[in-house]
Amino acid sequence: MKSILYISLFVCFAASLMSATFSADRVKEACSMYIMNKNTTNFNVKFKSEFADIELEGSDIKAVFDDDYSMYNTAVKLDFVTDDVVIKSVVYEYELTKSILVYKATEYIPANTKIENSMVQQISKEVSLDNIEVYNIQMGFVTAKPVYNLQELTKSNVLPDVTVKRGEEVVVIASSGAVTIRGIATALQDGRVGEKIRVKRNDSKKILNGKINESGELVLGE
Repeated sequence: MKSILYISLFVCFAASLMSATFSADRVKEACSMYIMNKNTTNFNVKFKSEFADIELEGSDIKAVFDDDYSMYNTAVKLDFVTDDVVIKSVVYEYELTKSILVYKATEYIPANTKIENSMVQQISKEVSLDNIEVYNIQMGFVTAKPVYNLQELTKSNVLPDVTVKRGEEVVVIASSGAVTIRGIATALQDGRVGEKIRVKRNDSKKILNGKINESGELVLGE
């Protein structure tokens, strides 16, 4: 399926030479508008490809987008057509980004420290839509590793402050391929998200080891 370019890209036509020039700036503008019109999310378009003027020989040349190729948010394909024949195709790669507020440390923060407002500041950053969730951090999260001054806080270095106390019952998860089994055990020690602790199964005296996930469950074998 093709979409006829809704911005006039035809900026120069010499009848004697039967040639046309498509301006790099106008092609980039048209690609931006095409991408924005087919998406409903608020975002910015960041092109990875370079744009250059396109000179073609022929008359009545139209620029159309290949909708089938352009259905994914990675690239658009622009076909240059005359008399229903594609004489040239160009692919422009891009990524969708959004300006969000992210936390950045204003001091050295040791591991296993609860994050407070006095330790961080918020700055605006252009982030790929695919990576926005990485920056979904809240006050009260705990550092999983040391965070240095001016370092960004992401889900790779902080975790929710979910804790398991010694003597508490905890859900134990064991997975093997596509099969997942859940059970109940008693914690034998305190632990936070990301830490390994020992537990005792309630239906036996067997001791198990696992890592606490963000839901406060114990995942065996991690």
